[in-house]
Amino acid sequence: SLTLLASLAGDVGLAQRTMPTKLIMDTDMTTDVDDVVALCVAHKLQDNGDAEIVGVMHNTGLEQGVGVVSVINHFYGRDNIPIGAFKGDFNNPKGSMDRWVLDYSAGPYVFPLIKEFDAPIKSSITVPEAVEVYRKVLAEQPDHSVVIASLGFLGNLAKLLESGPDDHSILGGKDLVALKVRELVVTGGRYPNSNLMHYEWNFGGGCVWGSPSCPHTPRWTKTVVDGWPDTVPITFSGFELGAGVLTGGRMEQCAPEWNPCRRALELYKKADQNCPPRPSWDSITTLYAVNGVERWGERHQGGYNLINGTDGANEWVDGPPTHQSYLALHFGKADALGNEIDELLCTDPAFAV
Repeated sequence: SLTLLASLAGDVGLAQRTMPTKLIMDTDMTTDVDDVVALCVAHKLQDNGDAEIVGVMHNTGLEQGVGVVSVINHFYGRDNIPIGAFKGDFNNPKGSMDRWVLDYSAGPYVFPLIKEFDAPIKSSITVPEAVEVYRKVLAEQPDHSVVIASLGFLGNLAKLLESGPDDHSILGGKDLVALKVRELVVTGGRYPNSNLMHYEWNFGGGCVWGSPSCPHTPRWTKTVVDGWPDTVPITFSGFELGAGVLTGGRMEQCAPEWNPCRRALELYKKADQNCPPRPSWDSITTLYAVNGVERWGERHQGGYNLINGTDGANEWVDGPPTHQSYLALHFGKADALGNEIDELLCTDPAFAV
């Protein structure tokens, strides 16, 4: 039943907790620094035996974003993780006439990290398209074993659902997801609705702040949320959840200067004078994707996420149980959750290069 399915998703499959969670990260590691923090958290969860990162996808057209992914993977000694990239004009400053894209598509940490730290990959030019990597990685995994943490825009996942059979699998994208994915966890939306902010950035952004609507992102969001197989749980982590949990403030004391996670947070001060610390949108999504929610929150079950395909606005419609839910923080747990994330960030890599 859907109720049982949702319950098992919330417990991250109790029968499977003895095995590391097979994790795919899909990140817009371009503008905000919380994506860097989230990937560092994922690597530490793998160090601890809780996760196995089987792929990292980048979901904007900024070619150097993949270079930052490679810097983090290299720092943790995992150059072998497959990387896929969004290929297209979306948020790609190369040849763009859009002033916002030219000025803000790359956060202040992107180019310095690529310059200051070693990594085998510098640009998306040298990696396959994300959909190809998705299909290859998923086809190689056991059935119903992969958790996808979506930390940015949903273009890669929309293309995956729309993809056809290829050399990696005879299945179309939606059927491949239904067979291989255990859960999708999405940083996106605001709950119970996005009225206070019109639309949340990952669901409807990607252009000038405050625009009535942006190209691409609302359609991608609606395609994924409405088209996701109803046998596979999809859990949303909203803006309101991560905004109140601040992390990274201890890194200047606990991590060496040659730690790219610390360096990225320091560089992001150019965009946010209060950083570090920084809100923990993506690291909470990552932590839930691997370890579940029982220590610090709960999943709001019953109903579905209604997406406006024109602007990306969202509203939770309460009702009978479905495969959809959203995360909520228990009262008084923000500091404890932040400390849990900071402890992971402050622990040295197990296999640093």
